[in-house]
Amino acid sequence: MAKRKVTLYIEDTEIKLLVSRGRKIEKWASYMLEPSLVRDGAIIDEINVAQAIKELFELQQVKEKKITVALSGLNSIFRVINLPQLPSKMVPEAIVNEASRAIPMPLDEVYLSHQIISSKGGEIQVFLVAYPRNLTDVLMRTLTKAGLKATAMDLAPLALARTVNDSKAIVVNSWLTNLDIVILVDQLPQVVRSISLSGEDMTPEEKSSSILEEFNRTVSFYNSSRKDNPLDTSVPVYVCGDLSQDEALWQSLNMNMLDYKINTISAPIEAPEAFIPCRYMVNIGLALKGNLPGGDENNFSVVEFNALPEAYMPPSFSWYRILVPVAAVTAIGGLFYFWLIIQDVGNDINLIKEQTVALNAQADQIRAEITPVRDAINQQKDLIQPLPGEIDNLETQIEQTQNLIVIFDQTADDFTQGLIDINADLPELLDLKPEQVTLSAISYQGGSINITGTSLTENSLYEYAKVLRLSERFETVTVTAISGAREMVVDEEEVVLYSFTLVIQ
Repeated sequence: MAKRKVTLYIEDTEIKLLVSRGRKIEKWASYMLEPSLVRDGAIIDEINVAQAIKELFELQQVKEKKITVALSGLNSIFRVINLPQLPSKMVPEAIVNEASRAIPMPLDEVYLSHQIISSKGGEIQVFLVAYPRNLTDVLMRTLTKAGLKATAMDLAPLALARTVNDSKAIVVNSWLTNLDIVILVDQLPQVVRSISLSGEDMTPEEKSSSILEEFNRTVSFYNSSRKDNPLDTSVPVYVCGDLSQDEALWQSLNMNMLDYKINTISAPIEAPEAFIPCRYMVNIGLALKGNLPGGDENNFSVVEFNALPEAYMPPSFSWYRILVPVAAVTAIGGLFYFWLIIQDVGNDINLIKEQTVALNAQADQIRAEITPVRDAINQQKDLIQPLPGEIDNLETQIEQTQNLIVIFDQTADDFTQGLIDINADLPELLDLKPEQVTLSAISYQGGSINITGTSLTENSLYEYAKVLRLSERFETVTVTAISGAREMVVDEEEVVLYSFTLVIQ
């Protein structure tokens, strides 16, 4: 059964919450914000916004603490870049070097995220995003104050693009004073613009005129750099937000864009009848992250990377590495070895728990010893002069001991949960593996499992991802990297050995 996913998007005027399971919406709600708490996608008052998030979660009785969050696309740069074919170890450095040339701002002021889209014809195509470091840091601090932890992050325009099932389209989202325009070609956001419209009291005609101006500017920019394949009025335009909710704005927009076919977005997600999709389209895009339907008839955006900066990623740890040998006996021996390691970890957990109990006992004893001393001093303070700083030192020791107890408890809980996940995931990953697929490494990172390995055929790799996705154990399975590694001979035929990486949640 698929896990519940909680998504959050903080706009200038309200916070939007959506809870889903697979491609089915279970709960949704919004919380209106006081003016000036958030401005142009930037959180101004962390404490009050965090309190608003807490109240929203409490009102909706949402207990989950790990969420997927969206950052506004304002002040962000989106690029599709091409690099020469390079060894995999050199690609990250090449991307940073190209970013320093393509991004018109100092790299120390932004976070970078990327996804390799294709690697063929001697070139590597990369989708690259640079987004403000300060706005991201404020968002993460606010979530921490609200008692939440982001395990995945996306940019709002990229989440919107994920809701459209069309390989070539223009997506327009407007909500109050913010506007997002995305041009999708070959399932890839080729041009992304996020704009803050001036004036909160614009009439529908004024707002429609401003949107049309930005729309024409974006299309002209795309066509000027792609004269061999320009956009024309036959390309469908998908709208959401108040463009589809405000009747006067909708009519005005249709009058100004008579040559285009304008559609509302019909996202591939099941929802109750009372749900209004246009208000929560960014959240829907977050819910669909890593959970889009496959098949040749589906043409959703291929951009799926996690934009959460590395500094905020959950600590990466690998309980074991699996080397799949030729002989089955060696494989069984390797699994037994890892079982012994897990048993040792279990013993360590028991030891930590014993130490935690002992520390609790010491803390109680210290409190018991301090209390009568403090009372005696208060009663006879005129006669007894306490040693300077003695009581403060004891209280400091108590506080330090209590902090250690919290750390030990959290560590024990993390170890225990890790053991439970490993014992449940490992048999499933091995039992469902096709014969032509070889696993070289499995590691846990936060709520995700990273698998790397090789496959004799590309179809075998996708078949493995498909059966894992159909199993009830894993919510999403994403192929994040695949490349032809080298040629080899199998059954007297030359085949290409594919290297791959899967991310499973």
